[in-house]
Amino acid sequence: MVARATRKLAAAELFERSLDMVARIGTEGYFVMVNHVRMGPEFIQSSYSVEWQTEYDLNAYHLRDPSFLWGLTNNGSRRWSEITLPDASGVMKRARRHGLIFGAVFSCGMQSKKSVLCVARDDRELSDEEMAALASWFDDYVKACTTKLAFSEKELAVLQCLANDMTVERAAAHLNISASAAKARLKTARDRFGVKTNTRIVAMALRSHLIA
Repeated sequence: MVARATRKLAAAELFERSLDMVARIGTEGYFVMVNHVRMGPEFIQSSYSVEWQTEYDLNAYHLRDPSFLWGLTNNGSRRWSEITLPDASGVMKRARRHGLIFGAVFSCGMQSKKSVLCVARDDRELSDEEMAALASWFDDYVKACTTKLAFSEKELAVLQCLANDMTVERAAAHLNISASAAKARLKTARDRFGVKTNTRIVAMALRSHLIA
């Protein structure tokens, strides 16, 4: 019952509720990419240092990073030290200069739609318990991201207006309803998924491709 209830959480809510746990294990940062397809990922976020992210992007290390390449071609989890893919370009050596010495990668999905999580530490390998905790959380998170959220057409109409940078009052006028009615629709949607702000509920609808 607990796992089933967890999967019903909105993906954004589940992600933010777990950030402390992810950051506690990945003390030097994390990288998460969800549902990567040919057009790009549905969601991507990194807490690695700006210097490393900049170097990584400018040099297109994702084409040569053994940990990332392992994640794209496998499902499951591995500590970086357990990955046997060659590192001819020395990406992992460069990562260590930024404190990314120990780490792990978690991956799930089909090759045409992959989700990958990487975390890093500077002091020790991840324990078996930490590996299991991150693997379980990542599995639940990806499932939450791939579950279409249920919004009514009226709620989506207001959310689309907000996504178009309208205020609630402008959205109400555009839809020919009262401002109180628009606010009520937003509150119902927020309460359904345990989200506190309109920004969050709009982001959830966008991420689920229910509005554009």
